[in-house]
Amino acid sequence: MSDIQAVNNSSSDEIDLVELVKTLWQGKVTIAVCTVVFTVCAIVYALTAQQWWTSKAVITAGQYQNTANIRSQVTNLYAVIDDSSKINNVLDSETLLHDYVTEFNAFDNKKAFIENNEIMKQYADKAEITDKNKAQFITSWAKRISASQPDKKNQPDVYQLSFEATSSELAHDLLVAYSKDISDKVRDELIDALDAKISYSQQILQANKLALEASAKQQLANELIKTNYALDMAKSADVTKPLAEMNNNELFQIQLGTAALAEKSKVLDKIKDLSIFAPKLGIIHTKLELLSQIKLDHNITLQSVRYLQNTDYPISRDKPKRPLIAVLGFLLGIIFGVAIILLKSAFNKSAK
Repeated sequence: MSDIQAVNNSSSDEIDLVELVKTLWQGKVTIAVCTVVFTVCAIVYALTAQQWWTSKAVITAGQYQNTANIRSQVTNLYAVIDDSSKINNVLDSETLLHDYVTEFNAFDNKKAFIENNEIMKQYADKAEITDKNKAQFITSWAKRISASQPDKKNQPDVYQLSFEATSSELAHDLLVAYSKDISDKVRDELIDALDAKISYSQQILQANKLALEASAKQQLANELIKTNYALDMAKSADVTKPLAEMNNNELFQIQLGTAALAEKSKVLDKIKDLSIFAPKLGIIHTKLELLSQIKLDHNITLQSVRYLQNTDYPISRDKPKRPLIAVLGFLLGIIFGVAIILLKSAFNKSAK
C-alpha cells in the first residue's frame, strides 16, 4: 500500500513540475517583457547615475633628511637645552606621521576644507546648500575623505589617503589640495611647538638670570660696605700702606692700607659686570643670545611624511558598477515576470 502511495506522490510531483513549466512557457512573453523593461531601466540608471571616483596616495614615516631644513634652524636650541631628546621627540618621524594622520582624519579640518576650498564651494552652489542642510552636506563629504591602514598587521606605519569626488580629475585635485592643507597645519603646529620650547627656555634662563643678578648685587653691596668700614678703620689706625703681618681672614681687611682700600671702594662702586660675583651669569647671557638668534621660518617646506605612492588619477570609477547593475536588473526582471505568471495562474485556479 505504501509503495502505491509513493508512486502516486511521485507522479503528482512530476505532473506539478510539468504544469509549472507549461505555465511559465505560456507566460514567456510577460517574462520577456518584464526582463527587457527591468534591464533597460537598470542600464539607463547605470548610465545616468552620479559617478564617483576615488583618488589615493600611500604614505609612511618620513626620513631624517625630510626635517633637516627645520633642524638647521634650531641648532642654537640644541646648544642651549641640556636634553636634546626634548627637541628630537617633536621632530621624530613617527610622531609627525601620527600627527599627520590624526589631522587628516579630524572632522574639523575636513569641515574647514569643505567650507573654504573653491572646488567644494562649486559643489555647494550646485547643491543649493542652505543653513538647514549645510551640516548634512559637510558630513556627507567628510565621509569621502579618509586616511586608513590597508595592512595594519604587517605594515602598521603605512597609510592610504583617499578622496572621493564626481570625476577622476576632481578627486585628484581635491586630494592634492587637502593633503597640502594638512601638511601646512602639521608644519605650523611643529613650529609652534618649537617656539614654545624656545620661549620656555628663555623664561627659565631669565628667571635664573634675575636670581643670580640679585645675589651678585647683594654680594657687591656687602663687599662695598665692608671695604668702606675697613677704610675708616685703616684711617683711624693710620695704616696707609699694606701690612704683611696681619691676618687676611679678618672681616675688615685694614691691612691693605688706606690707599688700597680707597681704590678698592672706587672700583667696587663702578662695577657693572655682575658676573665677577656670579660667573654663571656669563653662561646665561650666552645662552640667551643664542636663543635670540633663532628665527623660525613659518613658510618653510616641511615633508612631515614620505610618499610611497604619489596622489594618482583614478582610472576606474567606484560607483556606479554598471555591469553589476545591468545583471541585477536582468535577474530582477525575470523574477518579477515569473512572479506575475505564478500569481496569475494561482488566481485563475482559485476562481474556478
